[in-house]
Amino acid sequence: MEDRDAKRMATRLSDVVLDCVMPYIHDSKDRDAVSQVCRRLYELDSLTRKHVTIALCYTTTPDRLRRRFPHLESLNLKGKPRAAMFNLIPEDWGGFVTPWVREISQYFDCLKSLHFRRMIVRDSDLQVLARSRGHILQALKLDKCSGFSTDGLYYIGRYCRNLRVLFLEESSLVENDGDWLHELALNNTVLETLNFYLTDIANVRIQDLELIARNCPNLNSVKITDCEVLDLVNFFRYASALEEFCGGSYNEESEKYSAISLPAKLSRLGLTYITKNEMPMVFPYAALLKKLDLLYAMLDTEDHCTLIQRCPNLEVLESRNVIGDRGLEVLARCCRRLKRLRIERGDDDQGMEDEEGVVSQRGLIALSHGCPELEYLAVYVSDITNASLEHIGTHLKNLL
Repeated sequence: MEDRDAKRMATRLSDVVLDCVMPYIHDSKDRDAVSQVCRRLYELDSLTRKHVTIALCYTTTPDRLRRRFPHLESLNLKGKPRAAMFNLIPEDWGGFVTPWVREISQYFDCLKSLHFRRMIVRDSDLQVLARSRGHILQALKLDKCSGFSTDGLYYIGRYCRNLRVLFLEESSLVENDGDWLHELALNNTVLETLNFYLTDIANVRIQDLELIARNCPNLNSVKITDCEVLDLVNFFRYASALEEFCGGSYNEESEKYSAISLPAKLSRLGLTYITKNEMPMVFPYAALLKKLDLLYAMLDTEDHCTLIQRCPNLEVLESRNVIGDRGLEVLARCCRRLKRLRIERGDDDQGMEDEEGVVSQRGLIALSHGCPELEYLAVYVSDITNASLEHIGTHLKNLL
């Protein structure tokens, strides 16, 4: 009898311990492993799991996800394989969000964050999502998605008043008007991230951007399309908390841009279509920059060197191979805190790649000696040797 009572007590105690411990296990792999130990842990994982990533939307069903994890707060759902980015998969291959949105709208009462990647989204999906979950939705990412228009975004701007993140980067959408941004500006006071970079959105009223900046004191990241930078003077003044900006265009006389004042907290900057004539506007802020995106900048090798040497605190750099070996040598000499570097191949017809605009083992060796904290390296190299790889392996101990 005493042994039986002791076993019951131990069982109750273990259940209490498990109930207390499980919420502190956040890594999905750890949770997967723990949930296979026993039935009780499987049930606890089901009840307490807050985030799920589904790498391919056809590996499960919306109904099965709901039964397995009914209290999800965050869902990351991926559709087409990465090959779709290179036009290797037909547009109508699949990856529709409609069945998922239907399930979310009916059952997932706790869902606050939704990330669709390379999926087909209809305006009707956005309307259903906004009307059913707009009161609780805090983050919506339509990442490289297609099939929708600004009509669907209108409902997001109107009903999702607690939205903190709206991400549309590289999505293929149809622009009918700019009313969606106006609705967002009128109804939202908590927005932190607004991103419609590399989309076809062109009908942007500067007054709406200014209103968002005034109404949303925590706005810290804005990535837009080709708005004239001179028209953003008031926006920059209102967005005092802004830490990241990407986009814009430069269509006026170069001297006018020297009067532009960027936000004091700006530390991540993407310069689209900027030339060496407008580059001096960045110099007063260069020492504060931790991330610099030059993928779409109209700068040659010398311009890269001039700008990079003014950025001693740079941690992330994205550029094209026009940076050249000389640019990497300047980077190695001046940016010892660099952690991530991505260099893509430039378009041959841009006319920006001079005789110095190639990356070879010379630049990589300099980089391996000068940037010991480098964790990520993706470079289009025209010439590489085993010796340069040995230098990378020897000196860059933090590469993941």
